[in-house]
Amino acid sequence: MDDEYDQKIRDMQRAYVDFVDDSDQQGIYNTLVREMIENKGQRLIVSINDLRRANPDRAAGLINNSFEEVSAFQRALKEFVASINANYAKEAEDFFIGFEGSFGSKHV
Repeated sequence: MDDEYDQKIRDMQRAYVDFVDDSDQQGIYNTLVREMIENKGQRLIVSINDLRRANPDRAAGLINNSFEEVSAFQRALKEFVASINANYAKEAEDFFIGFEGSFGSKHV
């Protein structure tokens, strides 16, 4: 049972890494992450609308199962930061995700 749950979390994390590593598309989040690193920041603001367009399943998961999804997203952000600047990923213990955009009837 734990292996199945762990695999589910890893799959969610991989989807979020793919979302922020958008260099093969418009590169919006790739650029934002690089700017965050340059500014020694630890928070990335993500448009739920962008996520909904890129990965509707993950966007729905954020609305319906936010704790697991946000945890996986934040781990994915740390993984992506480490792929860009391993030293900074070690210096900054945690990275955080903030959201903006339309959440529909699920106001935050």
